[in-house]
Amino acid sequence: MSKINKRADKNKKIPKVPFWKTKKVLIALIPVVVFIAIYFLYIKKSSNEPEWVKEGEVTFVSKDTRQKLAKIDVEVAINPTERSQGLMFRSKMKEDNGMIFIFEGDDMQSFWMKNTLISLDILFIDSKGVINTIHRNTVPYSERSLPSKSKSQFVVEVNGGYCDRHGIKEGDLIEYKLDQR
Repeated sequence: MSKINKRADKNKKIPKVPFWKTKKVLIALIPVVVFIAIYFLYIKKSSNEPEWVKEGEVTFVSKDTRQKLAKIDVEVAINPTERSQGLMFRSKMKEDNGMIFIFEGDDMQSFWMKNTLISLDILFIDSKGVINTIHRNTVPYSERSLPSKSKSQFVVEVNGGYCDRHGIKEGDLIEYKLDQR
């Protein structure tokens, strides 16, 4: 390249893009980038969410009238792995769904809401089917201990507020039926 061409290259002015045009492009791209990020985060989150599977039914019965108060379809947590997972990482649950935790015998039980995304009512039930403790409208993600008042063999988790909506109280009973596993 000759000296003349080198000088000509140095003297060429690179056209500047007006700032307002660049800013408009960036502003227009921000919602697109945010949408894509939210979309992929949602896809990732929902793919990690356990799928709900009906494995039985729980019926709540009034201690006073012996009338059925409500009936739910349940998932069953019967082994230590299932019990430790519980309803963690669920972003929603149908109104008449829940989970029953079955332990080998009556013992003091305690639950928490760590990694639980939805508010629950947690019911502790003895081996005779009597509800001895209800923790209502629990706080999602809380690591606060939620213990039973007395020994329990079963724990049932339902959506927060379910017990109030159906008149379920301590002293009422449950009956349960499990599907074939």
